[in-house]
Amino acid sequence: MKRNGTIKVVRLMAVVVMAVILAVPTAETSAKPSGKAKYKLSTAKKTMKEGQICTISLKGVSKKVETKKLKWTTGNKQIVSISKKNGSKAVLRAKKAGKATIKVTYRGRTYKCKVTVKKNKDKEKDAENAECPALNATEIELHYTKDYAVPYIGKNPTYNYSFQFMVTGTKAAVKSWSLEGDKKVKTRYQITDDGTIKMRFGNDIDETYSECTVKAHLSDGTELTARVKGYDDITLYVQSVFDKFKETYITDNMTEYEKMDKAAWYLSAEYDYRLYQADWCEYIVTRSGDCMASRYAVMYLCQYLGLHAAACPDLDSHGDTVVRADGKVYLVTTGYQGEKPRYYQIVEMSRELFDKRNEKNHINPEYIWGDD
Repeated sequence: MKRNGTIKVVRLMAVVVMAVILAVPTAETSAKPSGKAKYKLSTAKKTMKEGQICTISLKGVSKKVETKKLKWTTGNKQIVSISKKNGSKAVLRAKKAGKATIKVTYRGRTYKCKVTVKKNKDKEKDAENAECPALNATEIELHYTKDYAVPYIGKNPTYNYSFQFMVTGTKAAVKSWSLEGDKKVKTRYQITDDGTIKMRFGNDIDETYSECTVKAHLSDGTELTARVKGYDDITLYVQSVFDKFKETYITDNMTEYEKMDKAAWYLSAEYDYRLYQADWCEYIVTRSGDCMASRYAVMYLCQYLGLHAAACPDLDSHGDTVVRADGKVYLVTTGYQGEKPRYYQIVEMSRELFDKRNEKNHINPEYIWGDD
C-alpha cells in the first residue's frame, strides 16, 4: 500500500512540474516584434487637376481615433488646401497648378504626400465660354403670309415664319426680351417670353422688307442684340404681279392717261367680282374682290406707275379712284359686278366736282391738284 501511494505522489509532482514549464514563457515566445508599430498614408504621391477634390487617410489608425490627435498641414494653401478633417482622413482641394506637400503628424511621427496640381483645360474652356454670352443668331430673315394666300403663292419650307432666340455661354437668366425700331415695330412684330419672334402684320406695299432689333436683357445686366429683316410674302407677290404688268403692258412712249387706262382695264378684265372681299392685296392674290378692293388696287397700281392716285374711302363711292394724269384729274370707276372682262369708266373731274365729292372722302387736294 505504501509503495502504491509513493508512485501516485511522484506522478502528481510530474504533472505539476510540466504545467509550470508550459506556463513560463521561453525567450523565443516572449520576445516582442522588433521595431515600432507602422502607419502610412494611403498615397505618397498624388496628381490632381484644378478644382478637383480627393480624400487621403493615414492607414493603421483606428477609425475611432479623435481628429485632434492627428495634425494635418499643407505646404502651400494656394496650391492645395485641406477643406475637411475627420479622424484619420482629410479632404484635399486642388486650387491652382503647382506642387505642395501634405503632412500628417501622429504619435510624434510625420507622414508626407507630395501633390502635383495640373491645369484643368476643360474648366478654362468653361470659364471662357461663361464670359462670352451670345444669342444663337445675330441676324435672321423672317417671313410673313396669311392663310388665304397659301393655296395661291405657297409657303416656302426654307423660310422662317417664326424664330426662337436663345442665349448661350452664360448662366445668367433672361429677364426680358424687347423690340426696337420705327414706330411700326411694335404692331408689326411680336416676341414672346421664350424669345420666339414672328410678324403679325405685313409690310407696306412699297417696302421690300422691314427691320427691327431684338434685345435680350439678362439678369446680370448684359444686353444681347440681333437684327431681324422681315419679308411679307404677299407684298413680294403683289410687287411681282405689278412688275409683270408693267413689263407686259407699259411702254416708255405711253402717256400718263394711257397708263391709267391700261391699269383700269387690266384690273377689270383679269379679276373677278367677289362680294364682301374688300382687301386689295387679297384681290391681287386671289384675282377676285369687291368694289372697295378694286379701287385700292387701282390706286396702288397707278402709284407704282408713277401717277398721283387716291382711292375714295367713302362706302358710297363705289369703285372710285381719283387719278392725276397729264396734268388733269380723272375719276376712275372699277369693280362692277359681272363676269370678266368687266366694265370700267374714266371721267375727267373739274375742281368743283372734286371738292364736292371730297366732302366725304377727305383726299389731300394738294396731292391731286398740286405740282409735286
